[in-house]
Amino acid sequence: MTKLQTLSTALLIGTSGYAEETMSTYSLEEITVSASVKDNLTQQELPFQIDKITPELAGTGSLGKALSELAGVNTISTGSQAGNVVIRGLSGERIKVLSNDMVQDFQGYGNRHIPNVDPSLSEGIEVIRGAAGVLYGSNAMGGVVNLLSPTFLTPQEDEEAFEGELGYTYHTNNNENDLVLKTKTAYGKWGVNIAASKKKADNFTTGKSDTWEKAENNDLPLFAGELPFTNFDTESVKAALGYSGEETKVSLEHTYWNALQNYLGHTPAPSFSALPTGQDLSNNETVLSLVQNIGAEWQVSAKAAHLENDRKALTGGTYEAIPTNTASAGYVHLNTQRDSTRITLKHPYVFGFVGEVGFDGYNKDQNLLAGKLAPSAIEKGRGIFLFEEGEFDKWVVQAGLRYDQQEIDAPLDGTNSYFVSQGIFDDSNNQRDFSALSGSIGASYSLSEHYTLASNLSQGFRAPSIFELYAGGIHGGVQAFQLGNPNLNEETNTGIDLSLRYVNETAKSNLTAYYNSIDDYIYIENTGNMVGGLVEMKHAQTDARLYGIEWEGAYVLQEDTTLRANAELLWGRDTKNDTRLTYMPPKNFSLGVTQGLGNTDWFKDNTLTVDMPYFHKQSVASRYEQFAQYNYTPFGSADTSSYVLFDMGVHSTVTVFKKKLKVEIQATNLLDRAYRAYLDTYKGYALSQGRDISFSVTMPF
Repeated sequence: MTKLQTLSTALLIGTSGYAEETMSTYSLEEITVSASVKDNLTQQELPFQIDKITPELAGTGSLGKALSELAGVNTISTGSQAGNVVIRGLSGERIKVLSNDMVQDFQGYGNRHIPNVDPSLSEGIEVIRGAAGVLYGSNAMGGVVNLLSPTFLTPQEDEEAFEGELGYTYHTNNNENDLVLKTKTAYGKWGVNIAASKKKADNFTTGKSDTWEKAENNDLPLFAGELPFTNFDTESVKAALGYSGEETKVSLEHTYWNALQNYLGHTPAPSFSALPTGQDLSNNETVLSLVQNIGAEWQVSAKAAHLENDRKALTGGTYEAIPTNTASAGYVHLNTQRDSTRITLKHPYVFGFVGEVGFDGYNKDQNLLAGKLAPSAIEKGRGIFLFEEGEFDKWVVQAGLRYDQQEIDAPLDGTNSYFVSQGIFDDSNNQRDFSALSGSIGASYSLSEHYTLASNLSQGFRAPSIFELYAGGIHGGVQAFQLGNPNLNEETNTGIDLSLRYVNETAKSNLTAYYNSIDDYIYIENTGNMVGGLVEMKHAQTDARLYGIEWEGAYVLQEDTTLRANAELLWGRDTKNDTRLTYMPPKNFSLGVTQGLGNTDWFKDNTLTVDMPYFHKQSVASRYEQFAQYNYTPFGSADTSSYVLFDMGVHSTVTVFKKKLKVEIQATNLLDRAYRAYLDTYKGYALSQGRDISFSVTMPF
């Protein structure tokens, strides 16, 4: 095995069950990314920061956890089933989650409102770090996560093709059973793809720790060991029919996703007893896609999608109790219907540039069917954009321009009459219009065969969401009474990054520095008031500055040994209030080694992976930060200490009946460390997950 192959193998073995396609980048192989209009540029050459991972069937169902091993990417976690993506300190509405370029609207206004997708059903996941609003529209201020659907098999005319894969994983910590099936069938130019997953788990267990006792005053957790009300049951199905001709490609895809989840909370003083919040979440999306070549150099692409997102939640009850408690005061039912369209025209070279001009738009209808958390409202958005890309000797240049317009209208009657009666909004601010012009320009320069210098400058725009404007009710999932602010302005940002990239046959390195200035930054703060025993939190605005350094690298120490590392330093400032920005990821780095163990008679390609992620201690920015109230309770803490985790995995293949089975044993938090993760929403009153040993097998057929 060559050192180049060793480096590729080491980087393709991921400790979370996901393979990072960095080797496709750093060996300068040609890979296609959707954020480029050209087909022959690598990640090494592109001005912006983009990574691509390939999900394995043994991977997690949490999108945040799946991506958190990338430099500059973190996860806001709530148990093993929930993980929101954080890119360079930004999350939620500032990260755009797409499925094949179409927006996923999952009512993502809470730290526990997870993307309604199963990463293991996708064929690849692209992650853009930094603003990408020109191509993807408003809300992409922090970055973009694009889940790519499986491609269709393309056999010769009148020939058939089939391939499939079945995977099973068992987790010891929470008795979790994961089953994933993927199949591809094709006859000539027609193809059918079907994939399905089922993930079910009991309560998870933390590292060993004492718990708080009444009459004490310390930072011991209220709950430790097996945490009640943390079980979940999710399932997803993706089915697609496609035609792949020489000049025309058409596909119709439907994705169904459902999650039954329980979250642990607690009652107010003095009892501080365990209190569940159950959720029944479902997502149905249908996408029709067309790609038509016109002549030799023009191409039209069109996509239309209908998405229905349904959210049922019961504060004070489990998801099992939802069907019989729809009349309860703690029950909330929100339904969202969204129709989206995206049309682009790719043009041939003009003055050395190839690019596309496009239009995208959506109509969103949110209906409050029960409860008092967020109102019914209609939201519309339209955007036009131009994106150009050119290669000039050692230079690659990208530039784009975009105009967006959005409208939000919250009726004053029906279920919304409650919000009007409470003074949350009225006829003077229930209709809002937002618009902005944004742009980007970036370039990369090949300094030598191994070194590349890249930089990207971008402007972005984000209108406040329906929830940020008009919310007014108990949000059981985060233990708070949350209020909107109907007078919020749109956010605007200017961001720049500069990276130095290096690659040869035995090493790769990517060092990036970035700066992001956001005016009218929307955040939610603790007002200091209490409503029904819950803290009151209201949306407000300030100006924010985020800047940081991220680095990732790998080195082939010897033929069977590869060292891996990444690091992130991030600072966020609230410049109006002259304080740190709230809820930022702590400084962190990770060291890892991939060691080849050779072959035996039965087991081939044996590999050992060891990883040690470190997270630095961090305190809340102020008493108004989310979860800061736990610095003032007789138990728990919102501040976190430094900690190191120890993860280990063994990966192998074994041939059974002429089929190569991939077998993995993976241990996370092997030493069963009791710790609080800063971005864990349980940190105030419980600990993060303890030791978990997973056993997985993947079989092609």
